[in-house]
Amino acid sequence: MRRKMAIAGSLGLMAGLCVPLAMAQIAPPASVETTQLATDAFAIGGLDAGETALPNTLWEKSDPQTLDFLLSYAPSRPASPSLGQALRRTLLSPGAKPAGAGASLGGKKLLALARAGFINEAQTVASLATSGKNDLFVAEAEATLSLLDGDADGACRRGAGLTSGREVIFWVRLRAFCYARAGELDAFDLTMNLLRERGAISSAEEALFLSAATRVPPKAIPPISTALQYAALKAIGADLNPALLSQADGGVLAAFSADLNANPALRIEAAEQAIALGVKEASSLKGLFTSQQFEVADLASVMDQAAAHPADPLIDAMLYQSITEMTAPEFIRDKAQRISFALSRADSFSRAYALSHLYAEEISSLEGVLVSPEEAEHFALAAMATGDSVGAGRWLTAMIGANESVAALPEKLGVAFIDRVNLLALLDPQTASRIARSAGVSLLADDAGFGPAQHAHEDPAVTARILEAAFDAVADGKSGQAGLAALAASSGGGANGGEVESVIVSEGLRAAGMPELSRRNRFEQAWAASFSQHAETPSLGGAASGGSVEAMPAAASSASQTEGGITPRIKPRGQ
Repeated sequence: MRRKMAIAGSLGLMAGLCVPLAMAQIAPPASVETTQLATDAFAIGGLDAGETALPNTLWEKSDPQTLDFLLSYAPSRPASPSLGQALRRTLLSPGAKPAGAGASLGGKKLLALARAGFINEAQTVASLATSGKNDLFVAEAEATLSLLDGDADGACRRGAGLTSGREVIFWVRLRAFCYARAGELDAFDLTMNLLRERGAISSAEEALFLSAATRVPPKAIPPISTALQYAALKAIGADLNPALLSQADGGVLAAFSADLNANPALRIEAAEQAIALGVKEASSLKGLFTSQQFEVADLASVMDQAAAHPADPLIDAMLYQSITEMTAPEFIRDKAQRISFALSRADSFSRAYALSHLYAEEISSLEGVLVSPEEAEHFALAAMATGDSVGAGRWLTAMIGANESVAALPEKLGVAFIDRVNLLALLDPQTASRIARSAGVSLLADDAGFGPAQHAHEDPAVTARILEAAFDAVADGKSGQAGLAALAASSGGGANGGEVESVIVSEGLRAAGMPELSRRNRFEQAWAASFSQHAETPSLGGAASGGSVEAMPAAASSASQTEGGITPRIKPRGQ
């Protein structure tokens, strides 16, 4: 009874409190500021949590026609990993499109993302956009995504459903491919004749389309570059030599790397190139390497097989598996030696860059382990590739070890040390200067001679218009436009070096708020150029007898200059 009375009393007290509480809730709510959700593909962002985005005003005050022009020259194969990252950050940072912009800007953004290899991101943005579905560029972007995703039927349906713009070259080419797949030979012949009359089909595409129509593989598979060519190759069912990927769009590389039906060597090559374009993460290569099945006997003899097959990407996978199995502390020295050996096998920038990122954590765990100067050299370069200038500095210091200066090293290692310090100066001048001083090396303050220029655009009018857009962006604080101008400047395909384009890239990235990517781009361009260098290694000369040496950039002297890359000219200080 007492318990019931207590409960009743509590309920009565609560009932008494309800009156003032209810009255308090009747008060009008404070005004809440609301904004309309973005539904246009151009305004929708797609960066992952924690990624640094450009300010949400990045497109404010920009002219839509200028942005449309710059998007037309966005690189489908970024010239360096940092430029791929710049493209991602610029196009996936959320921000309202400028006043007066139509749906085509969203379509061109999606198309640029897909071609470059950001397939998943483009698909996400396309799925969130609720406007502009009937725009031709949006349709082309969606058809391209379908082709890269292995859904050729979906792409063909997209083309067949067009109500306008069917005469645009992309759709005519797509129709030719779709007719070939369907075996509609009369329609295929008419469409191919139309493309030939307009000079709008390459020899590679023609060979692939004819093979798809006749079901007879071509005598020689041509190099692959576009999503449509990728789809045609899949329709034929023929294997592609990994060497034929050198001009492939980032989207094609990303598609090949994810294609479970492609041969493993091709997938690895595609993944390495995509990583070196900044459009794929190193985790994709780790997954590929881990998924390969090897015999126990093969893993036990991996070093012998690696010596016999220096260019085989499957041996890289075998080495990786053998290294990850070295978990016991007593294997730490052998592990360091094997990682160094795995890095030394890289015969291209894409392979070296991808392997550097693949082994980044393993190399970090080796800090404090006694390593040889040769091993320290490989680890220093790998650390630079991941942007770890502090770690690179530690490994460069380990190269010198107990020696008083670089002059005490063997000649080959001395030259390699100077080359690495020069590369580090492009990333972190202060750390490089400190290491140079401790090693008795003088670095020139002006590093303008490092690295090759960007490729020039064949039409000077294109460069002039990009330059105008860059000036306008820098003067008026248009960060998104500045980023697009830098990317457009980097997409030239001319044979000559583009000094103007190089300046636009550097200053455009800075004005867009990505100065760290500007520094990394210069480092990556210089490192990539070193793989095509065939000049003889310069001699240490008088430095071998003691004293400090001076490292100079290649452009400092015509006698030591080679095409691209860094060729240090060194001499004893004071001579």
